[in-house]
Amino acid sequence: MSKERRGLNSTSIIRSYNVASILQTIYREGTCSRAKLAEVTKMSPSTVTRIVSELLAQGIVVEHGIGESDGGRKPVFLKLSYDKLYIVGIQIRRDQVALGISDLKGKLMQKSSYSPYSLEPDTLIRELVQEFENLLENSKIKRKHILGIGVAISGIVESKQGVLLHSVNLGWRNIKIAKILEDKLGFPVVVENDANAAALAELWFGGAKDVSNFLYLKTSTGVGAGIVYNRKLLTGPRGMAGEIGHIPLRKNGYQCRCGQKGCLEAYLYLPDVLKRYQMESGEEINDCFEFYAKASNQDPVATLIFEELVGALSIAVSLSGGILDLDMVVIGGVWANFKEALIERLEDNFQTILERNGLKKPFSVISSTLGEDSDLLGAVGLVTNQWFTPSI
Repeated sequence: MSKERRGLNSTSIIRSYNVASILQTIYREGTCSRAKLAEVTKMSPSTVTRIVSELLAQGIVVEHGIGESDGGRKPVFLKLSYDKLYIVGIQIRRDQVALGISDLKGKLMQKSSYSPYSLEPDTLIRELVQEFENLLENSKIKRKHILGIGVAISGIVESKQGVLLHSVNLGWRNIKIAKILEDKLGFPVVVENDANAAALAELWFGGAKDVSNFLYLKTSTGVGAGIVYNRKLLTGPRGMAGEIGHIPLRKNGYQCRCGQKGCLEAYLYLPDVLKRYQMESGEEINDCFEFYAKASNQDPVATLIFEELVGALSIAVSLSGGILDLDMVVIGGVWANFKEALIERLEDNFQTILERNGLKKPFSVISSTLGEDSDLLGAVGLVTNQWFTPSI
């Protein structure tokens, strides 16, 4: 039995070079004949036919209509079964680890989450491996139909090497997390900062699918940004592109958790906002919706804090939009919920700046529609992006 034939019958079927090339071509083309596959991938017709037969037998590819004849046989078109190929996404935060299995369209078929017993790397990863195996067993999905695993993690990541360089949130430094998980789980692993991953979720599954240049601004447990430029993730040579949470925007602003004054995070980090309201009003509130209701009802303390929040966020959006010549900014996290009071004002403020400079260009600020699954779908997007954007 040939090496390639053995590969087709193993769990690595969809990760062998020739099979991956065929899957990537069908994905990009939408539908594709065997002859077209041979032309694009430069494989022999017999190799294409053999691989396609295996993919058809496993249900990964299906026949989808017959084309017009150009003198010979009528071509049979092939398409992917989007519900037969899967990607596992993993989100790691200090207070929660989440896992999900998604199809190629970003539909989460099954997910689970738990609070980690310990943040010590060996202990957390050992617990994660067990949760992964439980998720896979409960899903009944075949291992050989999984393309890979994406990991979205809080911190600065060297994604090419799969190393978490530093995470204040987790207290980790220089953890080779991709290799560790690949060795323990038996799948290729892609690791990225959570804000960058969430930006890819917007590109593949969210509101930025048709946008070339945009910034995703994360406003949840911390503040960070993911930048997509010419439909590619922009991370910088040290993985620090988008690390805007602790850049001071105002000289005498609020004290941030990092010790500086005037950082963007000091204005957007919800626990700090709620604590500030309680200190200045003497009244405790529980969440962003209660805070916003106070501001909407002209509560003077809530209104002042909210306006400061809008001002700080407007500076961040305007600077990013102007420096990077963006088409869109996507707001994710808790503050994405307030469209008229916040999102529309950010867009209007930047449009005013553009007009003041005599510039006219399409620009929009939108709320993420991916909700609490944005990081998990971002982890899925890491593998999707790796698989389906490179040229063959």
